[in-house]
Amino acid sequence: MLRNYVTVAIRNIQNSPVYSTINVLGLTIGIVSSILLFLYVDFERSYDKFHINKDNIYRVTTQATVQDTELNVPLAPSLTGATLMNEYDAIDNFVRLSGGSEMLVSVDQEYFYETEIYQTDSSFFNIFDFELLEGDRKTCLTESNTMVISKSLAEKWFPNGSAMGKTVKTDGEDTKIITGIMANPVINTSVRAHGLLSYGTNTQGQDAWGNMNDQIFIVLKQGSTVSEVLPVLSQMYDKYMAPIYEKFGASAEFSLQPLTDIHLFSNFDFEMGTVGNINYLYIFSAIGFFMLLIACINYMNLATARSVARSKEVGIRKAMGSYKTQLMGQFVTESIVIAFLALVISLILTFFVIPTFNELANLEISQNFMNDPKMVLVLVGVILFVGLVGGSYPAFYLSRFKAAEVLKGRSKKSKGNESLRKVLVVAQFAISLGMVVSTWIVFDQLDFLRNKELGFNHEQVVTVALEGEQVRAKLDVLAAELLQSPGVESVGSGFGVPGTNSMSMSGIKVESADGHLIEKIFQNITVDNQYFPTLEIPIVQGRNFLPQVGNDTASSVIVNQEMVREMGWENPIGKRFERFINDDLETKAFTVVGVVRDYHLISLQEPISPLVVYNGINNGQMIVRLKSDGISNTMSEVEGIFKSVVTNRPFEYAFLDQGFQQHYEADQKRGEVFAIFSVLTIAIACLGLFGLASYTAEARRKEIGIRKVVGANVMTIIIMMSKDFLKLIILSMIVAFPIAYYFMDQWLQDFAYAMELKWTSFALSALFTLVIAFATVLYHSLRSAVANPSSAIRDN
Repeated sequence: MLRNYVTVAIRNIQNSPVYSTINVLGLTIGIVSSILLFLYVDFERSYDKFHINKDNIYRVTTQATVQDTELNVPLAPSLTGATLMNEYDAIDNFVRLSGGSEMLVSVDQEYFYETEIYQTDSSFFNIFDFELLEGDRKTCLTESNTMVISKSLAEKWFPNGSAMGKTVKTDGEDTKIITGIMANPVINTSVRAHGLLSYGTNTQGQDAWGNMNDQIFIVLKQGSTVSEVLPVLSQMYDKYMAPIYEKFGASAEFSLQPLTDIHLFSNFDFEMGTVGNINYLYIFSAIGFFMLLIACINYMNLATARSVARSKEVGIRKAMGSYKTQLMGQFVTESIVIAFLALVISLILTFFVIPTFNELANLEISQNFMNDPKMVLVLVGVILFVGLVGGSYPAFYLSRFKAAEVLKGRSKKSKGNESLRKVLVVAQFAISLGMVVSTWIVFDQLDFLRNKELGFNHEQVVTVALEGEQVRAKLDVLAAELLQSPGVESVGSGFGVPGTNSMSMSGIKVESADGHLIEKIFQNITVDNQYFPTLEIPIVQGRNFLPQVGNDTASSVIVNQEMVREMGWENPIGKRFERFINDDLETKAFTVVGVVRDYHLISLQEPISPLVVYNGINNGQMIVRLKSDGISNTMSEVEGIFKSVVTNRPFEYAFLDQGFQQHYEADQKRGEVFAIFSVLTIAIACLGLFGLASYTAEARRKEIGIRKVVGANVMTIIIMMSKDFLKLIILSMIVAFPIAYYFMDQWLQDFAYAMELKWTSFALSALFTLVIAFATVLYHSLRSAVANPSSAIRDN
């Protein structure tokens, strides 16, 4: 029986090539999209799950409060792990990680700026299961001044031989011996390192309980739980940290974050790297399901649209003794065969699409995805879902035809079925419109961020790294040489260039509005007196730093307008600060000499915070404003001047606006993925509309013939048929737009600076969809309008 079902199904597919092609195409688009979205979600959920002991690894996080300021960071004091392990016997093991920002490395008189190089403990490879290609996992980081590097760094630094046992210098001075080569870090890890320095080098100040510079990962004992360790963390805080924090009027509380939660559930300040967002996975999962559902709806619409053509087949089968269940089995089998055919095509397409999808979404999905048992189960589920859901309604509907009526040509179209089909099309386009308008708003918001006033002029500004004290000491000479170039307008420097996240947070004492010194935590940066002029940030009150760093300027600070508002100062000039300069809580006094206009130091997803600006000349970043003409030639001159003054450092630069764009790359990529699947959803929905137009044209064939006989022209017929579909699209807008408005308004809440939702986003999305929908139904409308009316009227 089954074999007969399959044989008949294949024969019906071959006999209806257009219908079968449309069905297979719609299902293929839906299945490929669903597979890709499943792989995307599965990859995002795979972060850090390749570690054998992943369920027992936690990161220590800290929530600190000073006055009314809260700081939530994935950091803890350096001694946390050792104290928990040795003094309290609460954990099995721990590892510390610090650093990761740009580092200068010299190799045989060649210099490289590298990132993602961390200081860590010898326990690193005991806790994390990263692949070590060369070296001993247990001893490679035991000794001081040793280093493990990635395969890519080894090939870059030592292209002509093995890197093992070779020496390099970090920060231009400290010699390190390479004792291990590890595999290049995979994308799906929260601990992404290209280099590991043995802990114990360059760790000044790390042992102070008041400093939080390290990420601390701990391994719980077998059978131990988080609820058992948290009280121990509280005891440790009370013993070692509370006496320090109480002097600041501050408090802190530790928490434990599972390693496997870091990527999708982190909301900390100063996160180690780019993290994901679990809400996007919910969205993409829903999109994958709806795209598959829409593809099934298309099949249902097209199958019922062909009901007239297949009614005689049903009548003959029933007249020859076929039961209703047998007919239903035939139609469900036909649906499964089409689904299987679409699945085979989908798997082939997915294999070739994956590299492009990886590049678009920054993933590392393997083309051998079929080796994953989960994927096999998903594909079986897809066939059953499409076959049963897509085929059940047509099977039930077609098998109800009465043999006598259909053989006499008197089969009637069900109004209920027609209404259901229209409801399904409305649902399809409601989903599609929701996705289109959401995509439009995402890109409008990103465009809003790119064009929002930042408080400074970032055009034609280049930042140049100044790594090492020797180089920073040459800044005056370098600036003087650069200013001789006709293409250079101004030169400044700072630790805290906008867009680089190079500012810091620290506790200070500050004079309140009533004249008392109170403890607060504020952002702070260090700049020279040309920093604000180069960025074209005006001093709105008071003055800038003086050209020479004397007693006056060395004890002066500049604050931003937000600081003035935060402190409630009527006259900020002359207000006092006291900055802690060592672990004994000794302080140095500063006085406010100026107020700078508010400007954005970090992304627009964060509000402008109070800022304290100190004066300094040995800064880590030089900023150069270029004139608008001949930028390419000017950059060549800048590079030449830099290399003539700084002979032992590479010339590395970046345009300032690029730093801000990097903050939105993750949202940009998600937006692009969302846009692609929005277009595909519209394509699938239009196939469904094509099916409904086909059904309607067939059902109204005689009516159209009569209308043409009594004088209706082609345009009248096209309008008559198209307006019914336009009503469905308008109804889908009424359903989709309020829902899209609500969810996109919630999404915009994640941004400190968000655009107002505009009616134009909805109007343009509606126009885009209407044009595509009208083009879809125009084929059948035009075909019916130009058909010979006599053949339609004669048809009984």
